[in-house]
Amino acid sequence: MVNSGTDRTPTSALHILENGPHAPQCPHGHGPLTAAPDERAPTGVALSCPVCGHRRDTEVTMLRTLLNPGTARFDAPLRTDPAPVEVTTEIAAISDAREPLAKTAPETTRDTDQFDFPDEPPPPPRGQRPDGTIRTTGWLQLGRHPISSGLWAALAGAAPGLALTDLAPWLPIALPALTCTAWYATTRWLRPASTAINRERVRADELLPGDPIRIYGPIGPVGIVEQVTPGNSDRVLVRFTGGTQRLLPADAPCHVVHLRA
Repeated sequence: MVNSGTDRTPTSALHILENGPHAPQCPHGHGPLTAAPDERAPTGVALSCPVCGHRRDTEVTMLRTLLNPGTARFDAPLRTDPAPVEVTTEIAAISDAREPLAKTAPETTRDTDQFDFPDEPPPPPRGQRPDGTIRTTGWLQLGRHPISSGLWAALAGAAPGLALTDLAPWLPIALPALTCTAWYATTRWLRPASTAINRERVRADELLPGDPIRIYGPIGPVGIVEQVTPGNSDRVLVRFTGGTQRLLPADAPCHVVHLRA
């Protein structure tokens, strides 16, 4: 075989294979390997060292590189052994995030901490009476921001405290703190009550079971709707949990609230 692009004198393939610029060398330092026929080799030719007998098979890629060095890539090593099996690691599929035990909407009508045991019924709202109505606080509301009735208790204590400043300078601070503490204890233990925030107004005939609404106008106690039954003369009968019921015009605005413990 002759490389006409680089050689002026015809040269045998065997000569190039044994004495070319990229001829394989003996790993023991005995010089270039000698080519010889070998039926066991993939190409029928094997390279061996005449001194130590080191043997090396030839492959098509190897012969192409040795016989045509001008078109070969010498940055890639010559490979005579079978290609090693690439070690691959299977990457585990990324699973979806664990779903929570319970889901809540962005705006819920009642605060709840029943995430660990979603199948259990939620505890009754604070201030719920035997008839199902719920005592509430914070009847004054600016937009969606309720004004706590504890503020009025503090102001009620501040008024006499300021009037009695001459007797004791600490009364303007002590009396509001005392009245606010008394209000807190009353709404938590003596006469429990929940904070209710008016969210929206809904027609009486559009109420759904489970809706907490003001029973009497925009303020006052709250009831949980249990059933809405159409009546006569464009009226609906609204039954609340616990047995309380009211007969309202179908288009009567009802204030749906958000209960806070």
